[in-house]
Amino acid sequence: MILFASCTNLLAAQNTKALEVKEIKLENGLTVWLNEDHSQPKIFGAVVVKAGAKDCPDTGIAHYFEHMMFKGTDKIGTIDYEAEKVLLDSITVKYDELAATEDEAERARIQKEINELSIESSDYVIPNEFNRLISKYGGSGLNAATSYDATIYFNTFSPQYMAQWAEINSERLLNPVFRLFQSELETVYEEKNMYGDFIGGPVMDRLLARYFAPHPYAYPIIGSTKNLKNPRLTEMRKFFEEYYVASNMALILSGDFDTEAVLPILEKTFSRIRPGEAPKKEVVPLPPFKGKEKMVVKFPVPLVKAMGLGFRGVPANHEDQVALAIAVNMLNNANGTGFLDKLMVERKIMGSMAMNESMNEAGILAVAIIPKLMFQTNRGAEKMVWKEINRVKAGDFSDELFNSLKQEQRWKYASNLENIDSRARIMMSLFSQGKSWDDYLQEVSKIDSLTKEDVVRVARKYFSDNYLCVTKKTGKYPKDNLQKPDFNPIVPKNSEATSAYARHLDSIPTAELKPRFIDFKKDVQTMQLNPLATLYTTANPVTDIFTLYLSYQIGVLEQPELSHLANYLQFLGTDSQSFHDFRTQLQVLGSTIVFEATDNHFYVRITGFDNHFDETLRLVGDFLRHAKADEKQIRQVVNDAKVTEKAFFESSDNIANALLEKVKYGDQSRYLKKLSLSEVKKLKGKDLIKLFEQVRRMECDMHYCGTLPMEKVAEQIKASIPVDEITVAAENAPYYREAKKYDKPLVYFVDMPTASQSIVYGYVKGEVTDDAWSRHAARLFSVYFGGDMSSLMFQEIREFRSLAYRVNGRYILPPHKLEGKAGEFVTMLSTQSDKTLDAMEVLNNLIQDMPEKPERISNIRQSIVNQVNNDYPSFRDLSEKVANYRRNGFESDPGEDLLADISGMDMKDIVRFYRHIVRTKPVVYVVVGNSMRIDMKKLGAYGEVIRVKKKDIYK
Repeated sequence: MILFASCTNLLAAQNTKALEVKEIKLENGLTVWLNEDHSQPKIFGAVVVKAGAKDCPDTGIAHYFEHMMFKGTDKIGTIDYEAEKVLLDSITVKYDELAATEDEAERARIQKEINELSIESSDYVIPNEFNRLISKYGGSGLNAATSYDATIYFNTFSPQYMAQWAEINSERLLNPVFRLFQSELETVYEEKNMYGDFIGGPVMDRLLARYFAPHPYAYPIIGSTKNLKNPRLTEMRKFFEEYYVASNMALILSGDFDTEAVLPILEKTFSRIRPGEAPKKEVVPLPPFKGKEKMVVKFPVPLVKAMGLGFRGVPANHEDQVALAIAVNMLNNANGTGFLDKLMVERKIMGSMAMNESMNEAGILAVAIIPKLMFQTNRGAEKMVWKEINRVKAGDFSDELFNSLKQEQRWKYASNLENIDSRARIMMSLFSQGKSWDDYLQEVSKIDSLTKEDVVRVARKYFSDNYLCVTKKTGKYPKDNLQKPDFNPIVPKNSEATSAYARHLDSIPTAELKPRFIDFKKDVQTMQLNPLATLYTTANPVTDIFTLYLSYQIGVLEQPELSHLANYLQFLGTDSQSFHDFRTQLQVLGSTIVFEATDNHFYVRITGFDNHFDETLRLVGDFLRHAKADEKQIRQVVNDAKVTEKAFFESSDNIANALLEKVKYGDQSRYLKKLSLSEVKKLKGKDLIKLFEQVRRMECDMHYCGTLPMEKVAEQIKASIPVDEITVAAENAPYYREAKKYDKPLVYFVDMPTASQSIVYGYVKGEVTDDAWSRHAARLFSVYFGGDMSSLMFQEIREFRSLAYRVNGRYILPPHKLEGKAGEFVTMLSTQSDKTLDAMEVLNNLIQDMPEKPERISNIRQSIVNQVNNDYPSFRDLSEKVANYRRNGFESDPGEDLLADISGMDMKDIVRFYRHIVRTKPVVYVVVGNSMRIDMKKLGAYGEVIRVKKKDIYK
């Protein structure tokens, strides 16, 4: 650790303990990484298994096994495992029979038998008990992810529940049970449908298949449709027994714990995991490309030309990895000073981006190219890009640029270490790649020792004349539109039961530990720089990286042109400096500037190193005062708007969001208030600069996080930033749009013939919720109805009936400071087209006649406690949290009152809120889907069907 600090000068000496990772091996061979950090009242816990899609290519086993790991074990999720096992064993046999036949009649018969056995076995199932236990013992954010190389299971939890967390998560790995498999597999189909509807999904599948063949990376992680139709539980069990062994796994913990105190707990629990060695497979070598190999792919966006150059990259542990990263940054970097960035800024091409991604056994090195929309060919654009690549290969770059990019790499390494979540992500990635924590630290030393010759060498080696050249043509690929299964819902009878194992956990002693709330006065320092400019500062105890965010209180909801302004400013210089000179000076200092327009704010985000704080602010201040309009750069703004418009209606999610906005806000929809393409074409640079001047006059919160004292920061801000210009109060902040009220149920429908899934939103205009009871009851109701894996929507729509992959629902409260305003109840699901009516029937029944399950109230309250505690912000996010609370009318952390109130609430409060706010109101549905696969007449049962045209929802 001392070596790391000395070689980079990035780490503040006062808290290097937060960067220490203790690596130990348990007696069974399981790796444990412990990172103690008390800056937030939470622990991030993860189990990493070095087994992913490449270990079962094209089958999808690694991924759907990940799904099954949430179904429990022989102890979790069952009231009588011995009786249940008899039926589960029969189901396993039936799946083997199913995989062995292609006769459709026979398959239908077997599926029916599996369905009957699954319904019978569900009599013993306690659905979602694993999730409920995680939540009961302080957990939030429960999830998992499968990659090509690894599977990761993770969540955040409160420190006092370390013993329970370790017990539950180790028990999970001893004997997982594949219950409710039939319905979960159907949910995986829904997930595959979702990816197929994503605009780039089918294209990426084909690109990876060609790029990686014959390596297992060539197959999709989720598996092929054919293999998903023919799952074998025996193969899934074999996969678990081979790969889920202690030596192939790691436990990652980062957060608020005492290392010495937790070691005995981990030894007792995780040492139970079965020892053994995972299979060792030979790495499949990728053949070199032979010259310029060509490939054409279909992409459903007209007018826009696109191409890509794919080279052989390096795997994660390769000695050239760090040097190659610098070579790629020569082409594109954070300040836009790379050689390819320059082509875009000078409008020689529309866009180009180099990418460098390393997996365990291979790497992707590629350059994407978008020629100008008019009068430029793929060949012409490629020629320009190759000229810039060859500059790197020839060493045609200055020492100044080279050293600044080394500094940028060091910044990336150090910033990843600042908080519990980002540090844990690095730890998980390192273990899955076969690296140690020390390897990560030593990579920074490698950056320092890199020479210009090293970068030239790797550029010549990897940007070779042997590559895959991919060009785009406008078109779409056919989709695997599966028919909905003809089996009955699997609805367990014991959904509110408790297993003997769960009752055993109650006996584990737990320390009393109250949630930590933000102290507005102690946790953040504030200073008024003028009546409308407030400086918030927080200390960075880990690195000497600073951030300064200028948050002007106006956003795109009030001023739609701001999104184009933020884009335009990225290409400008000043009266005295060109874009290149301005950005190069920032690059040399290790600083960046980014502009961003959100719903309610316009941000100027500045980052850098504290030892260059003064110089950075002088440069930024000069830009703020003297940004120079460049009419030629408006073409970039126009081109971006063209691409956005052409791509918009190829995404069902985009269309559904626009339709929902229209239904909720009418002409105030963000998609109708935005500038049309013809209006964007009329924009003038000088007008956008005038708009920027107006923005800088708006009330502003300034958020500094770093190592400098507040007085020093304030002094430099006053000297450099035009604080005196801030004279306009933000009377409309936050900008509020009144949601529409409907007097009858309606269905707004947009036909999308190419969609595999329907996107369905439900909308109910609520009532005024000014009082604390209503606002706090709304939180309880949201968690109960559609908030997590134990919610009504998740269980009834996804878990029991496999009618959707994505489901959620919540009551959205208006800003606290605005009195007399009503909230909105919004639900969402995505489902295979021919399941649309089935899913809507279940959802509508839940909304019209919400089941009452008082047994859940304790877990619902605990879930909110967990959210409040585990969402305590990191040091860099503290001041924005406080400022937003204050602007919303709070003088202290609202979580404190929330938890105090809900401690005395029960199911009666949820029911009272539901009956008053939701049940008595008409539901308006928003549906985007393929009308050929939906019975439109039956859809009318939910209200008059109003077919909407694209022009009605998008300007």
